[in-house]
Amino acid sequence: MDYVYAVLNHPLTHKVLLWAALGLGVGVAAKLIIPGSEAMGWIRTILLGLAGSFLGNYLTPILFSWPAYYAFSWQGIGIGIAGATVLVLVNRVVTRS
Repeated sequence: MDYVYAVLNHPLTHKVLLWAALGLGVGVAAKLIIPGSEAMGWIRTILLGLAGSFLGNYLTPILFSWPAYYAFSWQGIGIGIAGATVLVLVNRVVTRS
């Protein structure tokens, strides 16, 4: 039981859970930004959102020389939405061909 408590209270666990929550919102936002009907389900939307959120949280400190905690700011969320939007467009191109 102490192990479970230690894992759940680890800062990395909190980051991953926050990325997952942001990924859901980012995926939905990216899907709403792209015009037209997308034939992808919620699971793919969440996965693309997670990937976009991860890219935003990973690339924000690298691209802008910001501290890592800025990735969880409005700028990081915006970059996550942009990354997920690009991934939705790539998904559209790949699945149509």
